[in-house]
Amino acid sequence: RIEVLPNPVEPPALENREELRRLHGFDGPTLVFAGRLSVQKAVDVALRALRTLEGLDLVLAGDGPDADKLRALAGELGLEGRARFLGPQPRATVFELLRAGDAVVLPSKWENFPHVLVEALAVGTPVIATAAGGVTEIVRDGENGLLVPPEDPEALAAAIRRYFDDGELRARLRR
Repeated sequence: RIEVLPNPVEPPALENREELRRLHGFDGPTLVFAGRLSVQKAVDVALRALRTLEGLDLVLAGDGPDADKLRALAGELGLEGRARFLGPQPRATVFELLRAGDAVVLPSKWENFPHVLVEALAVGTPVIATAAGGVTEIVRDGENGLLVPPEDPEALAAAIRRYFDDGELRARLRR
């Protein structure tokens, strides 16, 4: 006999979204990434996509073996001030960042069951992610997020652009 047990998430009590945006200095459209800065997470893909998207910031919470390399890449791509690397953050702060963001981005090459996506959705923030592994168990394209193929900065940029250009889509995904 097999039973599927969902992975529950109980976020802490959070301020309203606008207050959290002010608290964390989110001024304008902002994507959030929270996770390990490693090859698997393909943050370089998000940075390359961001380069083509004017007026949009990416806040990154986390650390890992690729942190220095990704900071250097952000500099090479001219993303100073638009790609904000916060380093490791307490769990409560991560939930605040997830809630404050316009969307959470996860450009992974492969995944098992990324809890950050469940956490984002639990605080009412849509997801833009790659259709890699367990991501497709969490994100339903066009319903609670948008899915793109892995390792494709152009597809990720197009999905992000679509999300921010379509107010009705943003509202539907947030619901």
